[in-house]
Amino acid sequence: MKKLLFTLLTFLTFQPIISIGQTKCDSLGAIVSSMINNGDEGFLTDGQSYKYFLGEDETSEIITTLYEGINYRIATTAGLEDNYMIFELLDEQRNLLFSNANHNNAPYWNFKVENTIECTIEAKLDPNRKLNGCAQMIIAFKKDN
Repeated sequence: MKKLLFTLLTFLTFQPIISIGQTKCDSLGAIVSSMINNGDEGFLTDGQSYKYFLGEDETSEIITTLYEGINYRIATTAGLEDNYMIFELLDEQRNLLFSNANHNNAPYWNFKVENTIECTIEAKLDPNRKLNGCAQMIIAFKKDN
């Protein structure tokens, strides 16, 4: 009976902390979605929402194909501050195509692909601004008219 009571009290103690953390992570969706619709420029998400918890020195890696003639927007966030995240776009040989670190960690970037390419998007927290936490990224597209 004591074990059951101890387990129940432990669960009740930590459940609010777990719920608050989950709610905080879930709220990132609204932030990153607002970046996609910023200025009503007609960007649509690809239907994927990449969520991850990053610690210090951890990197999330997404491999995707970007198609010729399409305008893209990559948007990412790790909280209310726009510049917590560093993301880099790498080609198949891992050559750096873009890094938002060169642009004060801009939370999103618009670009057009001239040739279809398989690429890697790496995302990590800027260790000078945030050491760990939830992060989310969305890739959106707009067909060139």
